[in-house]
Amino acid sequence: MGLSRSETISVLKSMGLELPADTKLSDETLDKRLRDALNAAQQKDGLPASLDLRSLSPWPTSKFAHSKDKKKPLLDAVQRGNIGEAAHNYARKSRVPELYVDSFMDLRQTIMGFAHFIDQGVMRCVIQDQEKENYAINVRVISVLEVDEKTPAIVVLYRSFDKSTAMEGAEWVCLQTEPDSSPVPSGSIINITATPLEQKLLLKLLKLNQHFIPSDFDVKRHPTEATFRLSVLFPIGPLDFAARTKLSHNMGCGVCGRRATSRCGQCQSVSYCSAECQRADWSTHKTTCRQLKGGRWCPVRIRAGLPGLTENAHMMLLNRYTRVAADAAAPVHKIDPNDPPPNVWGERAFIIKLQLNLVSDRPGEPPHMMVYDRKRSFQVFVLSEDDPDVFLALLEEIAGPRGGYRGAKMYRWARRTGDWGLSICLDRVPAASDTNW
Repeated sequence: MGLSRSETISVLKSMGLELPADTKLSDETLDKRLRDALNAAQQKDGLPASLDLRSLSPWPTSKFAHSKDKKKPLLDAVQRGNIGEAAHNYARKSRVPELYVDSFMDLRQTIMGFAHFIDQGVMRCVIQDQEKENYAINVRVISVLEVDEKTPAIVVLYRSFDKSTAMEGAEWVCLQTEPDSSPVPSGSIINITATPLEQKLLLKLLKLNQHFIPSDFDVKRHPTEATFRLSVLFPIGPLDFAARTKLSHNMGCGVCGRRATSRCGQCQSVSYCSAECQRADWSTHKTTCRQLKGGRWCPVRIRAGLPGLTENAHMMLLNRYTRVAADAAAPVHKIDPNDPPPNVWGERAFIIKLQLNLVSDRPGEPPHMMVYDRKRSFQVFVLSEDDPDVFLALLEEIAGPRGGYRGAKMYRWARRTGDWGLSICLDRVPAASDTNW
C-alpha cells in the first residue's frame, strides 16, 4: 500500500513544496524529498541526537502519569500551526479545516485525534476509508513518553489491512473488546475515517519512524498482534519557510535535479543537465525568460544591519509560515553584521521586494531600503552611503512608472553575486501574479 508517483507529488504540494505538474524529478528523488519533508514537519532535527525511548519518562497524562505528576493534555502538546493557518481559521470562524481535501492536513488532524482519545483513556483505534470496506489500519497505543516538556512520543503497534486480510483485522477488533486471559487488557476502540491516500501517508510516516524503536523494546502482544509493527508518532505540523525553501530547491538541473552543465542562453537564470530537459521546461520557463531577456542588471551591495545599531540588536522575521504552537520559540535572531545572509537560491534568479525608508527616528541613520525575498530566507539593507549612484537608480525606479505602491516599494528580479552582493534587474517588472506577497 505504497504511494504512487502522482500521489507523492500531490502530498508534497499539500505540504507547500513547489513542484511543476510535469516535474521530471525521478521517483527516488521525489520519495527522498517526501521523507525529508516528513522529518522536517516533525522537527526531528530538534530531537536529541541519541534518543533512547527506554530512558524516557511517561508523559503526564491521566493514563500514564504518576499521581504526583502535573497532568498535561496530550492534545495541547501535539497541536502545531502557523500564522497563515491561524489567520485563515479566524476568517472562517472555525478551528477545524475542511476534511478529506488536503492529505497532509488530514494526517495532522488524525494525530490530534489520537491525542484527544488518549487523553480520554482510549488506547485503540481503527482507521478506515469512507466506504469502510477497502483499507484499514488497526492501532494500539503502547505508551506515551516525554521527550521533553513540550514534545511527546506516542509508541504504537499497528498493521494495515485490505480486502484480502479484512477478517484478520476484524478478529483483532473483536478480541480487543472482549475480556480474556491474554496479557493485554481489553478496552474501547474508536473509529477514525481517513482516505486511502491519508492512510498511505500515515503508513509512510510510521515506517519512517520505526528506527526509533530499540530492538529489545519490550511489548506485551495479544496473539492477534504477532504481525503488528512497532513505531512512534511525534507532533507534526506545517513546514516553516526554511524547510519549504530547502525542499523546493534543486541545486542542479531545474527539471530533474541532476548535475547541471548549461544555462538558458537568453536569461541565464536557470540551469539544465541536457537539451532534453531544457526543451521540457520551456512551457514553464518561457514567461520568466521573456521577462528577464535584455534586462539592465545592476550590482548592489547589501548589509545585514544598519549603522548605529547596538551589539545586542535583534531582528524578528515573521511570515505566514512562522510557527505558532506551545513549543514555538519567538522567531528572533541577533543581527551579526559579519554573518552573511543564507543563499537558498543558488545561481537562480528570484523575486525580491524593496521597501524605501528615507526618514528615520534614529539620528545619523542614512536613507536605506529593506530588501527581502518571497520566502523571507533573508532580510537585508541597501544603504545610500555605500553607492549613491546605485541607490539613486533604485530610487528613480521606485518613484517612476515601473515602481508603484506610492513610491515606497517595488518588486524586481535579482540574483546573488556573493555573500554581500545582489544583482538586481532594474527595468523588468515581475508578473503581477508573482508579487502578491
